[in-house]
Amino acid sequence: MKNENFSCKNCGGIMNYNPKSQNLKCENCGNEVALPKILSLNRHVLEDYERRLKQLPEEKTTVIECSSCGATIELSNEKASGTCPYCGSNVVVAEKIMSTLEPDGLKPFLVEKKEVGTIFSKWIKGRWFAPNALKNLYQTGKVMGIYLPYWSFDNSASCEYWAEGGIDHTEEYEEDGKTYTRTETDWYPVHGHIGNDFKDVITTGSRSLERRLLQNLGGFYLDNTIKFDSGYLAGYSSEIFKIPMYEGYTVAKRMMTNTLEGMVSSEVLSRYDHVRNISMDIDWFNEYYRLLMLPVYSTSYLYNNQTYQVIINGENGAITGEYPKSAVKITLAILAGILVLLIIYYYLKQH
Repeated sequence: MKNENFSCKNCGGIMNYNPKSQNLKCENCGNEVALPKILSLNRHVLEDYERRLKQLPEEKTTVIECSSCGATIELSNEKASGTCPYCGSNVVVAEKIMSTLEPDGLKPFLVEKKEVGTIFSKWIKGRWFAPNALKNLYQTGKVMGIYLPYWSFDNSASCEYWAEGGIDHTEEYEEDGKTYTRTETDWYPVHGHIGNDFKDVITTGSRSLERRLLQNLGGFYLDNTIKFDSGYLAGYSSEIFKIPMYEGYTVAKRMMTNTLEGMVSSEVLSRYDHVRNISMDIDWFNEYYRLLMLPVYSTSYLYNNQTYQVIINGENGAITGEYPKSAVKITLAILAGILVLLIIYYYLKQH
């Protein structure tokens, strides 16, 4: 990946990517230049990964490296930052000789940076337990638009499974001279086969953000990823992947295995009332990977000497993040709950 300077042919001003028009736009005169929007379906067999790494050329690039959270972010050429957008720590801005795979696809930013403040304010106002002071902590200058690396996997799975299916029946029994009914379950061995084709199962290539936050961020629409073009990075930064492809594939296969287990459970439950003790023998084949760059706005804020991360999906505006909980609001909520229970108890007692 290589960030480039894009100068306006009309006035010589700096051109940045504009999420609304999805073109390069001059910050000075407003001139726009169309960017290519070629769909990319490029993917690679898993065995090709090591060979591609060995063939990478080394290039000099401007990066910030954070010693606190480990982020390595390739900066856009027209600006630099001395603060990590993930954890708020001071970082070193330097030129380094680095090698990295060129992405197989990219989803451009569709949300403008100026919209982030509104999204953040609406989100934090919806966190009832957050301290009121947080509503004024948003700082435009601390927001960074970053293309995060993601691994995307396609494969097929053939799964033989064994389980136990349970069928309920009722039976009567007597106790103390009275007759009661109870539900009993008879268990039977179940054996079968399922298959599935997985497409675009994504896992992060970044170690800088908590996986939990990225999972809560909301998905990206990956059916129309476009071919990588450095013009989309103009005015934005990009993170260099730290999680190798095979490590990402291990995570992805756990996700796929959970999907297969859910399919097994559904198939057994179509014939039985209950299912338990599922075991599977999975054969994976037609395994492919892609390296994608996906748009995220990241910011961090400090509250009571603790740093909190907030990230926003640059494609659809979904937001997730960390925030402190107000002890006063939590106490009030508990007291309100107790009061409601007392009122209900008093009402039932009177009637």
